[in-house]
Amino acid sequence: MELLQLKYFVTVARLEHMTKAAQELRIAQPALSKTISRLEEDLGTPLFERQGRHIRLNAYGKAFLARARAALQLLEEGRREVADLAGLERGRIHLALSNMEQLREPLRLFLEEHPEINFHIVQSSMEDMEQTIEYSEVDFFLTSMPIKHPDIDHLPLLDEEVFLAVPPAHRLASRASVHLSEAAQEPFVGYKEGHPYQKMNNEFCSQAGFIPNVVCEVEDPRTIAELVRSGFGVALIGECKSGEELKLVKLRIEQPEARRTFRIAWLRSRYLSQAARSFRDFLEKYYRLQGIELTPS
Repeated sequence: MELLQLKYFVTVARLEHMTKAAQELRIAQPALSKTISRLEEDLGTPLFERQGRHIRLNAYGKAFLARARAALQLLEEGRREVADLAGLERGRIHLALSNMEQLREPLRLFLEEHPEINFHIVQSSMEDMEQTIEYSEVDFFLTSMPIKHPDIDHLPLLDEEVFLAVPPAHRLASRASVHLSEAAQEPFVGYKEGHPYQKMNNEFCSQAGFIPNVVCEVEDPRTIAELVRSGFGVALIGECKSGEELKLVKLRIEQPEARRTFRIAWLRSRYLSQAARSFRDFLEKYYRLQGIELTPS
């Protein structure tokens, strides 16, 4: 059994289409088909159910996929560790996050100190993070919600209060604080379905006894701020510096308690390069200097 066979098999299993897999791998389809057939011969059993151009993993294929992914992950960990020890990598850090709001400034400062380090950043939903955590190349996940996985470590970075933002001429704009239930009949501006912040905001509203009427769904806090200022509706936003710069009318929420914690998470069994460890230490120090006490969970 060859390493190339495993890589090809994992790609075909993910795409469930031989032609698309060949295009992604940049090889001829006949060569890919032959490689998969040879792997099945080595194992003594078919791994796929073939339906024309589409193929699906059978029970044997599903069992083997988990092992193949684990084997490739272990080999990648070994490669990274050896390269790190030998000083062959100048530093590359893979991040998965829901948005850049809390990371923008510390990332800029870190790169000023370490210009030789490169970042690969992808936006992911909580579902994507939890489903791919064992098999992805991601070093750190940055999220406001804990990732449910038995082998995950978390480090809280920022605990912030959540406010109700209203347009300047809104009936509640002169108030200093509100019960969230007072906004039950208001149109809300929120994040797209599945976004960690929107999940938390929905939970706050649920605790207040209502389901928010979300009239606009967007991806970033600045767009939310513009829509609120324009009178499209109200919104739940955090208290971080970037939020203060948006110059919104923000009301403290008396009931329910509305707070969220921004955290960095990583797979305990995954090897972290020196560059990755330096970045984690930098974030911990950066937020400690902001007056935040950090406690690993």
